Amino acid sequence: MRLSASPAVDNPALAAQMRPALVTYFRRKTGNAAEAEDLTQDVLANAFAHAGWTSPEQAKGYIFRAAVNRWHDYLRRRRIRGTAVNLDAAAEREWGVESPPERVLSAREELQRVAQVLDSLNDRTRTVLMLIRFEHMKAATVADMLGISVSAVNKHLASALAALSCARDKDEPT
Repeated sequence: MRLSASPAVDNPALAAQMRPALVTYFRRKTGNAAEAEDLTQDVLANAFAHAGWTSPEQAKGYIFRAAVNRWHDYLRRRRIRGTAVNLDAAAEREWGVESPPERVLSAREELQRVAQVLDSLNDRTRTVLMLIRFEHMKAATVADMLGISVSAVNKHLASALAALSCARDKDEPT
């Protein structure tokens, strides 16, 4: 397999450098080490097969963006196929006792509202929110990764948080 990146960028060294961060990112997302490894391998293989960058910084931004996109693809596929959850009898009894139907319904409705708000956000705003609030990345890192200013990152974050707050305020009784 021939890599098409510029000779100035050492692909094997870059892959070795990026791999641990990608595995950690996907492991946090999936909760499954084997799935995280598979997703990481997929991102790196596709990134290096379609490489066109000229600097390591450009490569890193491209690879991290590819990882975020791969995660969204993974979620879409999982939504279509569904998720299998194995429950034993003890877990079912425990959940039944501690989670009355009203509480379960309320939690599902709230999650549905949050999902609707997230779906209504544009891709960049949603990505900024996810990276900063869920991945605990710094605004400067996200700005470098997405190729935008820190101010733009903060504006996207404020917009996302305002949308979530607005949705919460609509649903609270007055």
